[in-house]
This record gives sequence, C-alpha cells and structure tokens, in this order.
Amino acid sequence: MDIEKTQQFLIQTETAAQEILIIKDELVALDFRRQKTREAFRALKNDMIPGEKAWMSVGNMFVKTRTLKAQNLLEREMKELDKDISDLHNKLKEQVKMLRDLEGKPELKGFDLQPITKEADIIMKALSK
Repeated sequence: MDIEKTQQFLIQTETAAQEILIIKDELVALDFRRQKTREAFRALKNDMIPGEKAWMSVGNMFVKTRTLKAQNLLEREMKELDKDISDLHNKLKEQVKMLRDLEGKPELKGFDLQPITKEADIIMKALSK
C-alpha cells in the first residue's frame, strides 16, 4: 500500500515537472517567433516607400502585398504572440505552484507579483511630491 502511494506521488511530481519543461520550451519558441516578427516589422517600417509592395510569408506561401497591409498583419501577429506568451507565463506559474505543493515546499515569495498599473503609478508619483 505504501509503495503504491509513493509511485503515485512520483508519477504526479514527474508529470508536473515535465509540463513545466514543455511550457518553457513553448515560451522559448514563441519568444523567438515574436522577435523575428518584430525584426520584420522594423525592417518594413524603416525601409517603407509609399505605394510599394513587400513579399510576406503567409503559412507556406509567399504573397506580395502592400507594405502598409503587411505592417498591419505583423502588428496583429505581435499582439497575438504577446497574448499567447502572457497566457503561457500564467500557466507556468500555476504549474510551478502545483509542483511545489506536491513536493511540500512553501510558496515562492514574489512569484505572483503583477506590474504596477498606470493609474497606480500616477497616484504614487503624486504622493511622492
């Protein structure tokens, strides 16, 4: 009976750890894609000639489209990538918390910090004057 509990515990712990590693790999891949998209956007923005068309990859095809439209598509993709990365960060936090709970370790301090909102920043600046 005790051996079964130990095996179950090890399986749960290894599964949670494996999920963390998978999420980290996905984050690296998405961040790489976001960086390449940002580079393409900057290249289009800096070298843009009004009315000119640019080649763009859409899935497995290359399409020639207006530069402004290509910029808009790249901007939209950057926003989607930012959202996906944010969602994965939140999922990673949950997985780490679950793994630490399984291992009986205390909760990480400062792990749930959120960035200061613009409103809070304005209030803090007003109070410090």
